[in-house]
Amino acid sequence: MIELGGENISILYADGTSAFFDPEELRQRLEKSFSAAGRAESWIAGEIVLSVEYALRGQSAGDEFSGQTVHAADIDRCVERILEDSGYPEVANHFRNHAVSSGDLGKLSPDGVEQYLAEKLQLTGSIGKELSARIRQAMSAIGAARCSPRLILELARYFRETAAVPHRLPVPAAAGPGFPAAAAPVEEKFLQIHRSDAIFPSIRVEIDLLRLFEKCTLTPPLTELSLSPILLPVAGQIDSACLRLRTEGAGNCPLLLTLRGFADFAAKWLCYESEMSQEMLYKRGRSFTAYFYSLLGETPFKTFIR
Repeated sequence: MIELGGENISILYADGTSAFFDPEELRQRLEKSFSAAGRAESWIAGEIVLSVEYALRGQSAGDEFSGQTVHAADIDRCVERILEDSGYPEVANHFRNHAVSSGDLGKLSPDGVEQYLAEKLQLTGSIGKELSARIRQAMSAIGAARCSPRLILELARYFRETAAVPHRLPVPAAAGPGFPAAAAPVEEKFLQIHRSDAIFPSIRVEIDLLRLFEKCTLTPPLTELSLSPILLPVAGQIDSACLRLRTEGAGNCPLLLTLRGFADFAAKWLCYESEMSQEMLYKRGRSFTAYFYSLLGETPFKTFIR
């Protein structure tokens, strides 16, 4: 499965290191916590990850977090809150006791501080230079010609901590245990649309591309022009169904799109290589979805290619 979302989000860990938010890493941590707590509902991990990612991307808070660094602790507290509110306190407890912290060992001179912080914290430009200068001043003040990267990161953490502001991530409210789903207003052989009231309230759309094009009489490879007569009516169905669901209580629920059979569809109808690498499949998928998005009235929050 390939997930197509928005831009990368930088996460700041307690020891001063940072990394881009990795939905898969969070999902795996949650699944381990469910398993360790003896709960079989590990599928909920995916719902929680969607809620967290949606909040991080600022879709429900006027881009409040856009371009900002978010503390890993804020994300963990958000996950724990969702688990507890959804009736899984034992899973939340295990998750809380297995927090992730990054760091490494070695020796660095003042001249290597800027490059090291660029690699570990993804800080470049004026911000990286300013932070590096403050750390070099601190090293000079304590007479440290060389020191461990852990100390460098701790100094960076301290200087960044003074500038960072704690956030309570605005995740959508969960429906609670049971998670009933609303009836599907559209369910055809190739298209399914329904509202989900699970942990991550949303409108879910699934398109089976091979079924959608099984009666196509055109000769491949298909161009955007030849794809349009087939995809445009589908986009219209999706827009109409979304509008109806929103008037029936879905409100501002984000749209999730799943494209099934994309690799086989792309090989048959777009004449892409039948054995595409994951990286190439990702690039092809982004190109195809960008065109499909142009036909939709609203852009999906996230797209899954299965």
